[in-house]
Amino acid sequence: MKKNIITLALLLTSAVVMSQTEFDALKYVQTDINGTARYMGMAGAFGALGGDASAIKDNPAGLGIYRRSELTGTLDVLSQTSTSNWSGTKGISDLYKLGFNNFTYVIACPTWHNEDGSNGLQSSNFSFSYNRLKTFDRSLNIKGSSSTSSMTKYIAGLTNSASIQNTWPIIESDLKYTPNYEPFNNTDVPWLSVLAHDGKLMYNNGSAWSSILGSNEKATPNYKLYEKGFVDEYSIGWAGNFSNKLFLGATINLQSLSYSSYSNYSESFEAGGSMLLNDSINTKGTGFNLKLGAIVCPTDYLRLGLSVQTPTVYYGMSDTYNSSLHFNTDTMGIISTPTGSSNYQFQSPLLVNASAAYIIGKKGLISVEYDYASYSTTRLINNQGDGDFDKENDGIRENLNGSGTIKIGGEYKLTDNFSLRAGYANTSNATVAGAAKSIRTNSVRTDTEYFQHNSTNYITAGFGYRESGWFIDFAYLNKILDESFYPYNSNATPVSPAAIISSNNNMVLTLGFKF
Repeated sequence: MKKNIITLALLLTSAVVMSQTEFDALKYVQTDINGTARYMGMAGAFGALGGDASAIKDNPAGLGIYRRSELTGTLDVLSQTSTSNWSGTKGISDLYKLGFNNFTYVIACPTWHNEDGSNGLQSSNFSFSYNRLKTFDRSLNIKGSSSTSSMTKYIAGLTNSASIQNTWPIIESDLKYTPNYEPFNNTDVPWLSVLAHDGKLMYNNGSAWSSILGSNEKATPNYKLYEKGFVDEYSIGWAGNFSNKLFLGATINLQSLSYSSYSNYSESFEAGGSMLLNDSINTKGTGFNLKLGAIVCPTDYLRLGLSVQTPTVYYGMSDTYNSSLHFNTDTMGIISTPTGSSNYQFQSPLLVNASAAYIIGKKGLISVEYDYASYSTTRLINNQGDGDFDKENDGIRENLNGSGTIKIGGEYKLTDNFSLRAGYANTSNATVAGAAKSIRTNSVRTDTEYFQHNSTNYITAGFGYRESGWFIDFAYLNKILDESFYPYNSNATPVSPAAIISSNNNMVLTLGFKF
């Protein structure tokens, strides 16, 4: 039957197309509240305040608030519990991790003053920072109940859809895997269909592909996921203090992204037999961006902040991925995909931050901040600069929202040395209603699952103790991530979602020295 004979260049190009999806893109660009203990204790509401190592990453103008040089480091202990409820069946998993949030060196440099000391450039400050912007670490165990929905029915429908899209029927010879034929050479056939064919999960009834399960036959699903990785940022910053009324700042930032996931989806069939699909994905990349910020102090007790982060352009994104299907149907066995790889560019959306803070004498403060990103403007770009990611980028525009995070925080000084802090933040849903993951007909990857983001809520508290030359801060942050899990595209094959609640409990300790 029809097989495309293509050149090596086209083989490489097709491998690029077979990589990221809109849900991968969202995972990489969604922001989080991570940083020093003082910053996290106030839910990250520091855009207009400044004077904190983590405030610099949100609004570089905050670097201009410093009057003395500072060296800061932060330790973070994570305790995570993830629960699921899939059609009444509950699952739970736990994860514990120790890590570092940031290390920052601030150099405060007083410059020149007018005679009255009130006008002109008062100081020119510099910073060198490491910040862990985001941690991907998560463990999930999602147990399902017996249902007539099945991955086998989804794959059969996907194979039929590939036939329609390519205006020719996909038959046995297109799906039969042999050592001399890899569907890398046929960009019209999903590898998922090849696995299902050789695993006897579907058959050709003469006019179309059908699941081995009858229309009313039930299957019991189970899904396990382990994710790990991070987004780290290394930055160099400058900020100036103009007459103690206007603060302007900028940072140049290098970001490092590392992500790995290991998952398996299984079904046990009511009439006997089973399937288990394993997926492994590893992604790495390096990107650059520029942040610009300003803080205005119209009065001694009011500060207003605004900052913009340019899109982060990852020039060196690389993926490796492979899958295997363990099947127990008419026969038992394992079939695996070749290890796929791809190299491409990735562009995150523009980030805008607006903030305000009210200073209550020398006793306390209240701060509010709003961050906004239009995730639908995220883009995947081929290294050759052509249009290979048109379908993926269309999927990003169709499935992702603009999303905002509102942060509110406060601090109160019980004494000149000891302060209490608290905060709350909420991130709105980043996926549109009905968002679904599509497996393209030329896809090597077989991970069909996706998570619809509903909301993220943060509740925080903390305290700090300060002396003239050093300080120590502690914070507790509880993050509640609310998502809906789908094992495969529910618009293509009806399936009930699982409700997922991931609760992160962070205990954070910051030690700093001033000089």
